[in-house]
Amino acid sequence: MIRLNDVHLTLKSAAGPVHILKGIDLGLDAGSSLSIVGPSGSGKSSLMALIGGIERPTGGRVEVAGRDLGDLDEDGLALFRRERVGILFQSFHLLPNMTAVENVALPLELRGAFDALDRAAAGLDAVGLGHRRDHYPAELSGGEQQRVALARALANDPPLLLADEPTGNLDQRTGREVIDLLFRTQAERGATLVLVTHDPALAGRCDGSVRLEDGRVVAPATGGAAPAPAPAPAVAS
Repeated sequence: MIRLNDVHLTLKSAAGPVHILKGIDLGLDAGSSLSIVGPSGSGKSSLMALIGGIERPTGGRVEVAGRDLGDLDEDGLALFRRERVGILFQSFHLLPNMTAVENVALPLELRGAFDALDRAAAGLDAVGLGHRRDHYPAELSGGEQQRVALARALANDPPLLLADEPTGNLDQRTGREVIDLLFRTQAERGATLVLVTHDPALAGRCDGSVRLEDGRVVAPATGGAAPAPAPAPAVAS
């Protein structure tokens, strides 16, 4: 599903080039889950952005679902994200002037789905928020907003789910409920999951885990990561 070969990411700054990722090699099989851990500034979110086609590498090859993302122009990347990727952020990124059901329907409408609102309503039912479909984000709790964001990420039934610190703005109990829902949905749909987290216990729920330091994969992560069943995600440093 995911193959990264000698991937580099360098960004420009006023002080000169900043080397974010430095020769990443990584592989993940379809239907598996992988956590990415490491200290702040190690490149975790940048790595996830490359996998999702949000950022372009400055070197190396990023292949997702059989597509070399380097071969796609900006329109092609936008289409790839819309059809193949669901993203869940720490900040919920809901549109404040849209109701819950309208937020979930948005990616469906962008694909031209004639039944976008009906499918969005079903998506909210699936995350336990059917009764809140006509509420605006400001009328929802943090956990409810993240559930709406999850329903939106899943709206197009993407084969790849990316979650960047999805519980960072939630209390422990609410965060656990959202994570349970995320893993249950991933398993039911057979999706591939890449999860950025600082939480070793959460990392340990994934099939495999890697640790980043200073833009490099330094080792499989420690702190409770269980060994992956065969076939295991292949990770190289």
